[in-house]
Amino acid sequence: MSVTIGEVARLAGVSKATVSRVLNGKPDVKLETKERIEALIEELGFRPNVFAMAMSKQKSSTIGIIIPYEANYILSNPFYAEVLRGISTSLNAYGYYQLLCYHSHTNYVDVFKQKRVDGFILLSPGGDQKVLAKALNEAEAPFSTTSRLPDEENVIYVDVDNYYGATMAVDHLVSLGHRRIGCIMQGLETLASSKDRLRGYKDVLAKHSISYSDSLVKVYDGNNFIENGYRAMGKFFQDKMLPTAIFAANDMMAIGAIQAIKEKGLEIPKDISIVGFDDVPLAKYINPPLTTVSQPAFEKGKEAARLVIEMIDRKVTPAPKLLDVELSIRQSTGRCFLG
Repeated sequence: MSVTIGEVARLAGVSKATVSRVLNGKPDVKLETKERIEALIEELGFRPNVFAMAMSKQKSSTIGIIIPYEANYILSNPFYAEVLRGISTSLNAYGYYQLLCYHSHTNYVDVFKQKRVDGFILLSPGGDQKVLAKALNEAEAPFSTTSRLPDEENVIYVDVDNYYGATMAVDHLVSLGHRRIGCIMQGLETLASSKDRLRGYKDVLAKHSISYSDSLVKVYDGNNFIENGYRAMGKFFQDKMLPTAIFAANDMMAIGAIQAIKEKGLEIPKDISIVGFDDVPLAKYINPPLTTVSQPAFEKGKEAARLVIEMIDRKVTPAPKLLDVELSIRQSTGRCFLG
């Protein structure tokens, strides 16, 4: 049975209001009384109800993490698991709790106005969350996002240069002699990151005087990235001419494509080279280890949390932040030997 503030007050011989003042760091409590209450709190393992404290402090010390995907998908995807780990690490360091919120028809403006949270972090929001972002801005609710929202300037975000990352990946393939390069994409209608990565792919082809073809871009939506990559690769096998290399817009789709390639009895990178994006922990352990654009998922989560806490605690509007990406070259890419 959990200890209540009333029990702490009774054992300390003070009122509940005095215990509350100690919990809230108020200076108007005698040092001897304060130390006695703190010792009892430690001895009894008392943990205050943060939601009850919010009523008196007008602060919940809780950040809502709004997730636009199903729970099982987020928790099983290694990229988002790393982002969430970064968020959690940063919030813990600043003394904040986290509340996972799965994006539905919940009115998050009401959640904020009811002091159940002090702010929000939107995890990889897409264009379909512009309405939510606008509503939060109008309610003056502090929030940050872990990626840029398409065509939205009034949003504080932390992201990577997705365009530059894509150009590095495709330039690498071209440097190996590949000219027929397929591209597997996801979320082109809603995700700024996908649009930027496709733009990077197209611009590198143009830079090297390689003709662009819609038939070399396969777009699949949905939360099962591995299945999407597998299906997209299947579509390439139905085409008259197979690409000699594939740029997959995330590692999980690259892993699905690798499975499809192996099932056809082809070798990577001898027959087809493949490069991904994200550098999830699994990327270096698959066979062959995946060449990929490495983005700091853990740091992305940490920075998103820091930005929203800065807005809450310091009442300032920080600048959006771009993190560096780099190309991690492994064994899934090799020279093209086709004429």
